[in-house]
Amino acid sequence: MATLNRPNRLTLNAFSDPNRGGAQYSRFTNTLKNPILGAKGCQLVNANFINSSLQLHDYNGQLFFFYYANNTKAGIVTLANLRCIRLLPSWYVPYSGFTAFTYNKYFNTGTELAAALNAAATAGGDSATYNPIWVAGQVTFSFDTTTREFTVTGNGTTFIAPAAADDPNVLDQLRGTTNAANRIKMNGHNSSNNYATATLQPFVEGITMNARLGFTLAYGVAGLWYGANSQVGVATSTGEPHNTTGIPADTLPILLGVQNVGVYLSISTGGGMDAFRKNLIASIPIDAAPYAINSYTTNSVEVPSLSTPNEIYDVTVELLDDNGLPFLIPNNMNTQIGLVLYY
Repeated sequence: MATLNRPNRLTLNAFSDPNRGGAQYSRFTNTLKNPILGAKGCQLVNANFINSSLQLHDYNGQLFFFYYANNTKAGIVTLANLRCIRLLPSWYVPYSGFTAFTYNKYFNTGTELAAALNAAATAGGDSATYNPIWVAGQVTFSFDTTTREFTVTGNGTTFIAPAAADDPNVLDQLRGTTNAANRIKMNGHNSSNNYATATLQPFVEGITMNARLGFTLAYGVAGLWYGANSQVGVATSTGEPHNTTGIPADTLPILLGVQNVGVYLSISTGGGMDAFRKNLIASIPIDAAPYAINSYTTNSVEVPSLSTPNEIYDVTVELLDDNGLPFLIPNNMNTQIGLVLYY
């Protein structure tokens, strides 16, 4: 029987947290008007939130397409030959009057994304000052609406070869190990319109746009069509650089910035866990388009988290994406979490 301090259900809302500040949030706390006493377990039964992630995630490196470029096939896989086509995050605010950039945005089709990448790959689409490994006019992207695959093609003169996210040269470039002045930055509104004061563009090691477009091979992995002209570090099924022939992606693209959202509760102290942390109460698949409501209802199987504090005065909810990064939701969008309690 439910009583004042022993409710059967509890609904948590982001909008009920008066201290939720900033433009975005990935966690919120609800202070209960009446404490919950004697609970032995809890279970998430429903949740709804806005899928606030675009097809390419703004924060975790999915805006970088890395490739090698050289006048000859031989010796193409070097740090000096590494290039990057990038998009700027959708929330980027440029320095006043600065226009040499291409935004990440909601892409209705692969064709729209290819057009944006081509804009970023041509003169005026980026700045070699802030993306020192960008060279205009070396590559062209296309999307086949029949096979639904991306292709990247050289300019007829320069040989190109997509690079893997775990390629040592890619990691060196992101970390700035060999040359810190080659790290990719954003000439933001609060900079002084120079590289030194610009902000590093967010990235996560081991994640790039290449895999999202279908270029999925890891460094040193031999592709299906490796042959005599294949080179270690050319992350394609053939492993061979080309200058005129289009290089097709190894598989279909996955234009989904986030696939699952992990929900963590401060009161689920010894409940579920994943590769990132404890306190996991549910992993919710994303099945809504960007900026649509993602609704989730659990099945009827009773699997409560049984390590709940005896006295509960407040509950904090935290949302993380597939990579253990904060799943950021704009502050004007609510999140609701429904729980059942066991005594």
